[in-house]
Amino acid sequence: MTYAKVKFALGISAAIMLASGAATMVLASDAAGDNLSPDEIFKKARENYASLTSYSDEGKIVANMGGATVTTTFTIRLARTNFYYIEWEQNSESSYSTKDVAFQAVWSSGAGNFLEMGYGPKDEISQDIALEKAAALSGGAAATIPMTFFNTQLGDELGGTVFSENRKPDEKVGNIDCYVFTRELQGQTKTIWIGKQDFLIHQLRTVTSAEAMRAAAEWNPEIISDLHGFTSTETHTNIVVNKQFLRSDFIPSNGE
Repeated sequence: MTYAKVKFALGISAAIMLASGAATMVLASDAAGDNLSPDEIFKKARENYASLTSYSDEGKIVANMGGATVTTTFTIRLARTNFYYIEWEQNSESSYSTKDVAFQAVWSSGAGNFLEMGYGPKDEISQDIALEKAAALSGGAAATIPMTFFNTQLGDELGGTVFSENRKPDEKVGNIDCYVFTRELQGQTKTIWIGKQDFLIHQLRTVTSAEAMRAAAEWNPEIISDLHGFTSTETHTNIVVNKQFLRSDFIPSNGE
């Protein structure tokens, strides 16, 4: 499995994720714990993100398909009302080779929306378009938290309606106790970990079936036979909220 095919799968999986992001949340079976219902947990999480003046974290996405793994490390900085900086780097490992990919980023310091894909920054029309394009390139790093923080309909993992009263047993992400929920939609199974104390997203796992991958890639018959099931695990660490940032914190070190 070549790096290009795994990257292609990353893009397909992110596209399916964005397409289903605003859909209804279906929660899995049974759990114990406190007295909060799933509706209350997601409501608290939405309200928490909406109340933040800023957010930053670091993290990693590990994506695997057909024995090849792409690891994406990222840094996120967000602030009201329209400041953001998401930077990521990728490393591909397979039985054939290891490949590093150059620095990529998407950002706004209040003077336009820019996307860097290794060919120089490109000015995008809007924040939504910049983040949507970056979502596929970053394996989802530019989608999950940024789109939730800015409450965009596309890709907001806390959007939609929670109508089930059940959830999975609580788990830890690192040393953080989390509520755990799953949903299945359009050939994807998502599992989300929400902190029990901070009501923030700490982890998201997306499992995309081979059938869903092939259906999404039907316009490219040459690659369909090589597409297998795809798993991506996105973990957020070193989360800091309501920090005061400077405008320069939202500009790459080489400038806009």
